[in-house]
Amino acid sequence: MQNTKVTLYFSKDSCAIASMAALEEAELRFDATPVGMSPDGAGDDAFRRLNPRRQVPVLTVGERIFRENGAIFRYLNDLRPQAGLLPIDSDEQIRASEWIGYLGGTVHPAFRLLFRPQRFVGFAAEAQQALRTETRSHVQKLLDELDAELTGDWVLRQLVGQVSSKRPFRIALPRTARASSSFPPWRVRLPVRRRPMPLPRLPRAHHRSY
Repeated sequence: MQNTKVTLYFSKDSCAIASMAALEEAELRFDATPVGMSPDGAGDDAFRRLNPRRQVPVLTVGERIFRENGAIFRYLNDLRPQAGLLPIDSDEQIRASEWIGYLGGTVHPAFRLLFRPQRFVGFAAEAQQALRTETRSHVQKLLDELDAELTGDWVLRQLVGQVSSKRPFRIALPRTARASSSFPPWRVRLPVRRRPMPLPRLPRAHHRSY
């Protein structure tokens, strides 16, 4: 397998960090290729051939193309089951898929409105601030709902035979935010614990360039 070139296409400050974490956990060698972000989407015409939706992440394995974090997680889990990216128990797999779908399909799109408003209302400062103001209460509601879900120390509990073992979500981050052909691993395992999740205050003139 590792004779096959593996490339992850990602954008700065994007949800592609989740697939990068999964690749690190699976201990696969891969190239991390940065893709520029614009109001029209990620990348250029060449990237559009990999993903017509112009979204990241995209994982290429030889000639194969995988899009969306959830699909990439599933592929990597099947490829490297010993990494334990997803639970073994079928009910817990469904529960994990539920969390992945909710975080990727509901929570993450709401944050796009806060951190990339130019994709929705252009570059006018007043329009961006108005969108952020309207979005803040919705995002805080989502965070409150997430906090309410974390009633125990762990999100998932995997059952292996008669033994119950608690499993944390695991996070792997690059040692540096500098875009390079490959990131040295800095693997950190963090349990998802119940704690207040206040929405951080955004400065009035908050903006980013991509």
